[in-house]
Amino acid sequence: MFTTVEEDQFRQIARLLVAESVVPDWFLDIEYVNWQGETKNLEFVPAALVSDIVLVDDFEKYLHPGQEAQWMQIDFFDYPYPDDDTGLSSMLQKLEMLVAS
Repeated sequence: MFTTVEEDQFRQIARLLVAESVVPDWFLDIEYVNWQGETKNLEFVPAALVSDIVLVDDFEKYLHPGQEAQWMQIDFFDYPYPDDDTGLSSMLQKLEMLVAS
């Protein structure tokens, strides 16, 4: 998880999403990436090649220069969350298709 949200808050959100069955159980144990700076430099991901990483983000400004090919844009979302928001489940399906290919 490469997010601007602090890890403890992210873990609370992850537990809620799993409890609501909107993400798979493995989401609870997803790796959290500590980072600094103004962009999400994929080189911060330990033991991984940048070319093997997919960055799902809604803000293009967080892309690190030269890593644009790794970006999958997700629709922007913010509180209050609409009941018909399917952005997360749609992205999960896209990621599953990517991994399967």
